[in-house]
Parts: sequence; C-alpha cells; structure tokens
Amino acid sequence: MTAILCPYCQGPIADSEQSIVCSGCETPHHQDCYEENNGCTVFGCKCAPPEEPKLSISAPDLMNTGAAVATAPALSTAAPPILAPAPPPPPPGRAMTNEELQQIAYRVVPSIFSPYEDNSAIAAASEQSVQPGEPKNRMGFMILGALLGPFGAHNWYAGYHKKAAAQLAITVLTLGFGSPMSWLWAIIDICTIDRDSSGVQFSS
Repeated sequence: MTAILCPYCQGPIADSEQSIVCSGCETPHHQDCYEENNGCTVFGCKCAPPEEPKLSISAPDLMNTGAAVATAPALSTAAPPILAPAPPPPPPGRAMTNEELQQIAYRVVPSIFSPYEDNSAIAAASEQSVQPGEPKNRMGFMILGALLGPFGAHNWYAGYHKKAAAQLAITVLTLGFGSPMSWLWAIIDICTIDRDSSGVQFSS
C-alpha cells in the first residue's frame, strides 16, 4: 500500500496523524502544514493563500538609485598614517650658558665656530702639502734610465716606485734574461716622461 504524501512537507501522512483534505482540490495535508501555510499548498488551487504583493520599481527610481551609489564616497581601506610621538619636553632646569653653547658648537663644526683657536699649525701644514718639491734633473733621469734602466733606477729617482719595483722584479726574477724588456721599457720612459711623481717638471 502506497503512503499518501503531504505536498507541503513531502512527508507521509499516517492514519494516526491528524490530516485535512483541501475542499478545492481534495489533496490531503497534515493539519499542521495546512494551518502553517494558511491554506492549500498546491499551486493554482482556489483554497491556496493569496500571493503577496510584488514590489515594483520604475526606471527613473532605479536610475536615481544607481547615481546615488556612484556618487557615494568610497570607503578608504588604507591604514591611517602612523604619527611619530612628539619628543618629550626637556627636563626643567637652568638654562645653558653662552660658554656651554659655544663648546657644543665647537664640537659640531670646529672649523667655523673656532675663531679663538690658533690655526697657524694647520695653515702651515696645508702650505707645506701644497708647495711642490725641488725639480729633478732631466739629464740625471735620462742617464739613469739608459745605464740602469733594467733595475728601475730612473723611476726610483723620479719617485715612480711601483714602476721601478716592477722593472727590478722583471730583471731579478728572470735572472737577467728579462733585462732587455726592462731596458726597452726604460728607454720609453726617458723619452715620454718629463715630470716626477709629484707633477713637478724636470729641470734642464
């Protein structure tokens, strides 16, 4: 025997349960389901509850609503800037004297805020560093290069110590076999170099 189903809850209607038969379509329902729906649950039945009124929106109202949403200010998702805490106020106390402020200024910028210091030693040292040394003799440079060029004597004389050490190393490490190369290098030096390592031009 097939059980009768309630169209509202889709559950079987037992004989022991209270049921009600719709007078319009003669469809059995659970009494609770019929009362909860306020009538028959079959679509199109005359005993079904009346439909709720539908909300109607006209086109102008819909356009006004869209414009209001478009002009509404967007919520900012950026985090608010973190402001640095204000520095604490200085502790109460006596005001600094002019001498203390002057000492602090001397430590920060001694070259500007030191009018009372003796700068004669600094000026003398700077003058000595700027003043060029005595010029070397070009004839002595050429003679050393021609005679002792493989040992870098001319470069030692002119102050080019790195070049002199390189020429001496070539001659010594090759047991004299590389001396022609060092001597050729020395000939090129005496033909092209006219100043010492400090930039002072050779004297004639």
